[in-house]
Amino acid sequence: MVVALGIGTVLGSSMLLPNADFLQRLGIDPLLWIDQPLGLTHRPLPAHPPVAVVAVREETYRTAPLKDRPKVAWTPQFGDVLAGLAAGGVAVIGMDEIFPTTLDHPDLVPRYDRRLRQVLGAIGPAGKVVLGYAPYGDQIVGPDQGLVIALGGEGGEGDKNLSPINLVTDPDNVVRTYPDTQPLTQGGTVRSFAAELATRAGYAVPAGDSVIDFTIAPRELPIYEFADIAACAKSQQIDFFRREFAGRIVIVGLILDTEDRHITARRLLAERSDHEPAARCGPALSPGVGAGGRTTMAGTLVHAIAATTFALGRAPLMLHPAAAAVLVGMLSTVLGALLFLLAPGRGLLALLAAVLVAVLASLHALGSGIVPPLVPILLAWALTFTAIYVYRFVVEDRTRRRVVNAFRHYLAPSLVDRLAENPDGLTLVGETRPVTIAFYDIVGFTSLGERLEKEPERLVAVVNGLLARVADSVERHGGYVDKFIGDSVMAIWGAPLPDPYAAEHAVAAGLDAFAALDAYNDSFMREQGLPPLGLRAGINSGDAVVGNVGSPTRLNYTVLGDAVNLASRLEGANKLYGSQLMIGEATYRQLPRRYLMRRLDHLVVKGKARPVKVYEAIGLAGDVAPERADGVRRFHAALALYYRRRFAEAADLFAALADKDPAAALYRDRAAGYAETPPPADWDRSYILTTK
Repeated sequence: MVVALGIGTVLGSSMLLPNADFLQRLGIDPLLWIDQPLGLTHRPLPAHPPVAVVAVREETYRTAPLKDRPKVAWTPQFGDVLAGLAAGGVAVIGMDEIFPTTLDHPDLVPRYDRRLRQVLGAIGPAGKVVLGYAPYGDQIVGPDQGLVIALGGEGGEGDKNLSPINLVTDPDNVVRTYPDTQPLTQGGTVRSFAAELATRAGYAVPAGDSVIDFTIAPRELPIYEFADIAACAKSQQIDFFRREFAGRIVIVGLILDTEDRHITARRLLAERSDHEPAARCGPALSPGVGAGGRTTMAGTLVHAIAATTFALGRAPLMLHPAAAAVLVGMLSTVLGALLFLLAPGRGLLALLAAVLVAVLASLHALGSGIVPPLVPILLAWALTFTAIYVYRFVVEDRTRRRVVNAFRHYLAPSLVDRLAENPDGLTLVGETRPVTIAFYDIVGFTSLGERLEKEPERLVAVVNGLLARVADSVERHGGYVDKFIGDSVMAIWGAPLPDPYAAEHAVAAGLDAFAALDAYNDSFMREQGLPPLGLRAGINSGDAVVGNVGSPTRLNYTVLGDAVNLASRLEGANKLYGSQLMIGEATYRQLPRRYLMRRLDHLVVKGKARPVKVYEAIGLAGDVAPERADGVRRFHAALALYYRRRFAEAADLFAALADKDPAAALYRDRAAGYAETPPPADWDRSYILTTK
């Protein structure tokens, strides 16, 4: 935890460094891309958005009378458009189109710009027009001086009706913010283009750089075709202008496929620029053919989205650097602490899950108007993941080697791996803990030994083949083989590492072992021309002492106690009942109901005075043959009569099963004997096992 806290503190503090706010904004780009099918960040614009665009598009250049004419000759149409917009009651007009030269010279076409100048002179005193200009170093590219003077200004940088249209970019040359002011080349500042338009329209503009709300897609803005609007103004259709533009900020500028394009936070989205206008005043006179999806955005649209952001008060808020530092540091610390508890594979899954949660939370935050520090968080998590596992490999690998060396000679490899991943769960001193123990014994080993008396190598190969299959079943279900005792096996679950499902794992391993026995007899034993072998197994659960026993030079990690002794007795008790897999009551109580179990007896084993209920594990209920399941049901019905002292009836039911069921034959004889000589009134249903 100390290491995780240290890593989190260092990474969180990095958010206080210069340009860390840029890393916050960097996350906007992928979030907008991820959100395409989800729509979590989208907030619809009002039915009558506050900003509209009159766009010079590819269609404009193919529409008469503008077709095949240089743009310097379009000033009469621009005059008509501005006149129509003013008559329609716009809040303010922004000219993102610059006319630095003019045909209106005595030696060219005198009075050619008269229409545009007259319109500017008429609407200029009301402050309804802002002309854009572009500073370049110590020079500026601005509108013709005659247009500025017609608007009521004196000309030159700093004129009240001029505003810079340059865009501000982040260090990666991507537009994400919009300043309220820009510097003048001769000192001082002037209000930026969209900020000036929003201010003149009566909207409040925050001081400093504002994040542009690029959750607004360009297609959501009402965009109109310049040639169509020019024709509409020429024909004096003022009702159209009032309906479409009243009270709006209107920006007139280029939306072309190749000119004035900028990389923005929407750079991962391919968006078309040739969609139909929001409305047309007249029929389209030229097909609107444009390029396909573009990942750059026209400068006019950037200004329009920025002005919309100001007008609606929707500039996404950046987290204060201190708050971002605390958030990044806290999340890195929490992840680091979690990774200390997990193996690398699971740690990677935890990291991926955390990333998914962080992305979804960030989408909701951006949709709520907050710029989440997603990129700093993801970078911090990547560094945390790397640092934690490098630390664990370098520092904790010594513990892993100690565990592996200590256990590799007498534990299953899978268990050694678990111990190496979780050395805190390893205790080599004696302790009491709940465990499940299983004993397996080969049936038919004596006769096999006599038959192969002169072939010891073959005898060992046969026995080892079966014991290996039993051991595989044990290890596959999370246990380990404590020891081989001749033709017997002792296995343990729940030590040295705890296993809350030890009982179920032990029974599952037992059933697998008997399935492996059948396959072994059908293949290897039959091929060898040898009679089939059998198995008996006893399983019991309970508290036992676990730890190392032996001498200073020879150790064995094992379990000791009554629970172990009972498991051994149950293995031997199978002989009496003709069963294969007998389990104690403590194991039975921990099993899920999906196992079919047969109750066998109240058994008093050797060395004990109190009886225990014992059961035979038949198999998973869904895998047991119907005939076998019906036999168990009939056995239980007979056993219920037996326990109610209705011995004669029980004997008859047991007799019907006795031919194929040694346990039923045993109870038939017991019930018949009790029918003749009933047990005492205080009979506790128990049977005393006198053998092993």
